[in-house]
Amino acid sequence: MWFKNIHFYRFEDAFNLTSKQLNEALEKRKARSCGMLELFCEGWTEPLGFDGQTYVHETDGKMMICLRREDKILPASLVRERLEESIFNVEQEQGRPVGRKEKMDMKDVIIQELLPRAFVKTSQTFAYIDPKNAWLIVNASGAKKAEELMELLRKTLGTLNVVLPQTTLSPEVIMTQWLTSKEPLFGGFEVEDEVELRSSGEFESMVRCKHVDLASKEVLAHIETGKRVFRLAMNWQDRISFVLHENLSIHRLKYNTELIEDYDANGDDLAQFDADFAIMAAELEEFIPTLLQALSAEESCGDRVINPDNP
Repeated sequence: MWFKNIHFYRFEDAFNLTSKQLNEALEKRKARSCGMLELFCEGWTEPLGFDGQTYVHETDGKMMICLRREDKILPASLVRERLEESIFNVEQEQGRPVGRKEKMDMKDVIIQELLPRAFVKTSQTFAYIDPKNAWLIVNASGAKKAEELMELLRKTLGTLNVVLPQTTLSPEVIMTQWLTSKEPLFGGFEVEDEVELRSSGEFESMVRCKHVDLASKEVLAHIETGKRVFRLAMNWQDRISFVLHENLSIHRLKYNTELIEDYDANGDDLAQFDADFAIMAAELEEFIPTLLQALSAEESCGDRVINPDNP
């Protein structure tokens, strides 16, 4: 289980639940199939899939969880076609226009009629809790998926005090400084060959460069005109390559090949999952604080400033 895209959040308070207590809480909101008239449903499922027996898989004190979601697929074109037909029929038969509220009511009726026959799309979102270092790390390509998992976890536990890490300067300002810097970056980070630059103001413009020398005059000219870096491909100590976004999410994570092949469970899926989780979590445990330190990240708790390496 190697996370490819991560959103990470800091616990404001210590996470004190044991894996057993967490499992008992998740079991009360376990995943199920959608009802006939439900647009979607979600719940917790076993991270190990059919091989799993619990809703929490713990390795080295870190707890893996998995959200399972079902969504009914209703093509917008089909709903629109049915709605237009219904509106036409009312206007022809009753000789009057259909108002906005009536259109919305008609649309709701059409959706309710179509739901029992709709296709179902299933998705899973994995995450793990690192109580020792106070992190919640979600494997999701978009913030919406991460927020869905956090919202369900909040409902399940009754509270979930997590926040995004805060940086002294905005990430786009810091990434822009990295791109223009001629000095080695802190922590063994290096800029690679992909960037997205955007301008601010009334008329926003965007430039994406890929597989180019980012230190070239052509690229730097965009910065001179006021554009800032919003996404930047980077490498960390030849151990992890990634794309950092302006919201501190990390995408297209690629781990060192030797790291991935470090343990071969000889076909034992459970042992392989456990080993991959342990190795990945150990890497991220070092990578995330180093990245935050490189970004000059600070977190405040009351009037106290917390160093990312010493929470």
